Amino acid sequence: MNFLRDATWLGPHRARAYAAMLAIFMGLGLLYGWVSLWLGHHPGAPADPSGLPGPTDFLSFWTAGRFVWHGHAADAFDLTTLRLAEDRTAVMQPNAVLAFFYPPPFLLLCLPFALLPYLAGFAAFVAAQSAALVLMLRRILPEDWGYLPVLAFPGLLLNAATGQNGFVSASCFAAALLLLARWPALSGAALGLLVVKPHLALAVPVALFCARRWSALFACAASAAVFAGVSWIVLGTAAWAGFLHAAPDIRAALELHEEDWAKLQSAFTTARLLGAPLAAAYAVQAVLALGVLVALATACARRPGAGAETALLATAALLCTPHVLDYDLAVAGVPLAWLAREADRTGWRPWEKTSAGLVYLWPMLGRVLTQSYHVALGPALLLGLFVLLRRRAMAPA
Repeated sequence: MNFLRDATWLGPHRARAYAAMLAIFMGLGLLYGWVSLWLGHHPGAPADPSGLPGPTDFLSFWTAGRFVWHGHAADAFDLTTLRLAEDRTAVMQPNAVLAFFYPPPFLLLCLPFALLPYLAGFAAFVAAQSAALVLMLRRILPEDWGYLPVLAFPGLLLNAATGQNGFVSASCFAAALLLLARWPALSGAALGLLVVKPHLALAVPVALFCARRWSALFACAASAAVFAGVSWIVLGTAAWAGFLHAAPDIRAALELHEEDWAKLQSAFTTARLLGAPLAAAYAVQAVLALGVLVALATACARRPGAGAETALLATAALLCTPHVLDYDLAVAGVPLAWLAREADRTGWRPWEKTSAGLVYLWPMLGRVLTQSYHVALGPALLLGLFVLLRRRAMAPA
């Protein structure tokens, strides 16, 4: 039991060696994925004779941005129109579509990358966002840890491989953690940018209100309102109408597992995989979310410090929504980095190394293990990390 409880065998030198091996393994996989993209491969198919590149999740962002530049922002939310445009750009599986299920503010982030050709836009999107997140996580980590733990983080590499946007939400939480103590208004403004993925912002007002971080709370609301207002001015009413019209499709993608359930890592998904009916799965998710929010609120009310509050908030964000995918686990890099910094200063406490290691690796393992065993363990691992973070935050100084 002590092997897992204390994990004394996992010292700094061994951890660096494991991180180096993981970075090499993940880097080779990433290189293979990018070469396949360039050559026009997609799973189960040979190279495309037309010379079109392979698809990535970024394709929906790029296509939606192109619609905006051509004056048809509402088309980004029409699955038929989106599928036809994607088919003309990349090698898609028959009748497949990479849906754009994001509110119009996220379209604003897509615009600069949609000015580039598809592959160039993909490269720029990945490079810009991963660089921002890497630099911020490095600032949170202990000074002597270097960049290796960040560069080897599967949550980062999963987003880089697929061109997904877990970078964006993770960067919002990382910026908030770095800024909250000295510049709370800027920290709140960073959290307000989660309007691009509002399902990850459910716990934000609870944490800021209970911690009495008033300037951060007001700046968060103002930032979200301004960003949403700018999107309405730039994109027009039609874009928002299209998004609202697509809301049933978004819900169907969750409830009818039109998205591969192996990608989903929520309590809702775990309940559904275990055979629970839809109402019961929502009830499980609601009970977990309520319990996490109460625990978050009581911890933040004690004002344990900006780092502890934001680390708890980021973990709670992943637990409170039924629609969290494996690439969203990049957000977990923020509490993991804070925990590493605190443990470096005061020592590791029981179960912290084991919990942190499992959460760190889960973006790489989650999809495969869920497909194999039909159980999404992600919520349990995140809940364990949340409990340990809260224990550390509530402990006397």
